[in-house]
Amino acid sequence: MSTSPGGWSELLAREHRAAVSVFAGGILVFAINTFLTAASLPSTIADIGGDEFYAWVVTIFLIASVVASMLVTRALAQFGARGAYLIGFSAFAAGSLVCALTPTMPILLAGRLIQGLGGGLLTGLALAVVQIALPQRIWGRAVALISAMWGVGNLLGPALGGLFAEVGLWRGSFWFLALFTLVIAAVAARVLPRGRGSGERHPLPWASLAAATETAPASPVRRR
Repeated sequence: MSTSPGGWSELLAREHRAAVSVFAGGILVFAINTFLTAASLPSTIADIGGDEFYAWVVTIFLIASVVASMLVTRALAQFGARGAYLIGFSAFAAGSLVCALTPTMPILLAGRLIQGLGGGLLTGLALAVVQIALPQRIWGRAVALISAMWGVGNLLGPALGGLFAEVGLWRGSFWFLALFTLVIAAVAARVLPRGRGSGERHPLPWASLAAATETAPASPVRRR
């Protein structure tokens, strides 16, 4: 027997609201970060140097996120929805803190790598965990809301990045990301299922991982 789709009111009802905020928040921090960092990057380089690594600030984040997104199934099997999400949020927050405190561009790149690993896991988990934590009749609404977060991030990211750069506080953009991420992580710890996962061992997609890393430029690109 077919199940009629649920409405927005059911998706945002009290029993689902917190879980939905976790799914949407994971996508939102990724989307905001992408554009926020790009907007504040000129101020960052003016402060700590490293102009020759300009292209890597974005590239290393994107490569790491692609790699991490391929490990979602394995993470869910090993740690469950709650554990996998907390790993993703923790990595993203830790990477943001490294970026906020960095004295040099190489350390910033290390922070961006950690950020990317956390962000890729969060984006992959959003669609996977919807099917675990929500009833099937509202999956479509949940996916629509999650997708809308990319548009919200596209608007907020450049605005926030420009604001922090304008007042000379580019590090504040990373502090903001770390704080925002930790708030959502606290919600995830409270509302997501606590199961440890199936424990099934999924082989690592080595071929796909190798292909993803080959997209990196052969050498750092200097901004002109």
